[in-house]
Amino acid sequence: MTRPLFIVIEGLDGSGKTTQVEMLRDYFQARGEACHLTAEPTDLPTGRLIRSILQKEFRVDPRTLAALFAADRVEHIFHPEEGILAHLAAGRHVIASRYYFSSLAYQSEFVDPGWIAALNRQAKTALPADLTVFLDLDPETSMERITARTGDDELYETLEKLTHVRDSFHAAFSVFGEGENIQVINAAQHPVEVADAIIDQVEAL
Repeated sequence: MTRPLFIVIEGLDGSGKTTQVEMLRDYFQARGEACHLTAEPTDLPTGRLIRSILQKEFRVDPRTLAALFAADRVEHIFHPEEGILAHLAAGRHVIASRYYFSSLAYQSEFVDPGWIAALNRQAKTALPADLTVFLDLDPETSMERITARTGDDELYETLEKLTHVRDSFHAAFSVFGEGENIQVINAAQHPVEVADAIIDQVEAL
């Protein structure tokens, strides 16, 4: 690998995204390569607003939420200090938990997928990931893992919604993922097996 990589980890809630992001960071650091971890929604002002909506502090129209996610993504890419492009330019690999496929998967139940895709066209044009990993997990197992965690549930954490989201991820990869490196990995495996499968894909770049 002769240049910094932008890698996205996607998946249902409970699929192990956080664990895999951290294990991939450890892999890069063991190689002596700098790595920046990030996530969507971001910790920027737009992202904090989205988090308050997801935590049910107040309600907005689904189209407003989709537009907020797209706006937060623009900030995520282009922010002069905290943006993905800034970190890549500084020589760091960037690993992101969620990117524009999450918008298509989570918001398409109530918002026209074509409109969501249009909102995210700039992100896809400006910065497609070098590798998008989808941690595929059946919704029942995802729900079991979510309910085992502490804390309140968020807006999308029901079995019905997770089933729709999983189907929508696969549809989004087919419709919006043309030309991209998208790899589907079974997230029901042991975390070390999942990490090894991701590393295989990274080393193939």
